[in-house]
Amino acid sequence: MNLSQLRFVTALASKRSFTAAASECSVTQPTLSNGLAQLENELGAPLFVRTTREVDLTPFGENLLPYIAEVLKAQSVLVGQAKALLHPARQIIRIGTSPVLNSSLLGPMLEPFKRTNSDIDVVLREMNMADLYRMLDEGLLDFVFGVADVHKKRWEKTYLYDEPLLFIPSGATKVPGARSGMVSLNDIGDEIFVMVPDACGLARSTRALFQSRRHKLKEYSGEALSYQVLEDWAALGVGAAILPESKVSRADRPAYTIRHKNGKEARITFEAIWRPDKSRRPHLVAFDKHLRQVVPSVIKGMGPQPSKKA
Repeated sequence: MNLSQLRFVTALASKRSFTAAASECSVTQPTLSNGLAQLENELGAPLFVRTTREVDLTPFGENLLPYIAEVLKAQSVLVGQAKALLHPARQIIRIGTSPVLNSSLLGPMLEPFKRTNSDIDVVLREMNMADLYRMLDEGLLDFVFGVADVHKKRWEKTYLYDEPLLFIPSGATKVPGARSGMVSLNDIGDEIFVMVPDACGLARSTRALFQSRRHKLKEYSGEALSYQVLEDWAALGVGAAILPESKVSRADRPAYTIRHKNGKEARITFEAIWRPDKSRRPHLVAFDKHLRQVVPSVIKGMGPQPSKKA
């Protein structure tokens, strides 16, 4: 097993085409195919289902993909740390991100800073929130972007953005009371919900949503590994799901905005946090100023994203 083979997997999973994946990895198609075959042989099962028209991940590949991505991210962090040791004059900002963060917003949030600070490298690391909090405390990260957590009062923080939480019904279930693409907590209170592990902040936010209105959340006994699996299990009728709007990917399934009794929609809020430090280095101070003063206007200027409601 080598890193090139793992990059082949992520490229093919993204492109769903051997030709496009080989081009992205700057290798020939036979090289990519042989590398994947060697990796599958080592792992013991196929990662992809190959047909004449398309390439899809097998259930085995779907489950291993997040771990492959984690290995590649760890390698990127290692290279970044090596560069920092060899070239200490070059400044680095290390940012940890929650998997539930809308990754499409990272570019707009970071690019204005990078354009005016070309001598500063920004290194991203996606992990579960417990590990991100630990690494922030240990000084291994400079900032963490994740779901707002009112219990983390020992850190500095600033608001990044928020987005709607959407309800995905179980199977072909018709939601009593649903109207105009909206449901209330009363409408969905009897549903059984499939959940992801309490690592990214989504499970905690879902539970808090129900607790805030004194509703009991009924949870399915199993756990999904990813947001796509939540959607897939909902489609199979295993249970209903709640997802941030940016994580809803299946256009063939209905998704409803969740409304409170006062008419406001349920939303999930994201923030940046960092350790308070009076001796903080100037480039880190400049970045937290960017987060407070520039990012809100950037996000506001993007306007609302297209809704995926029923």
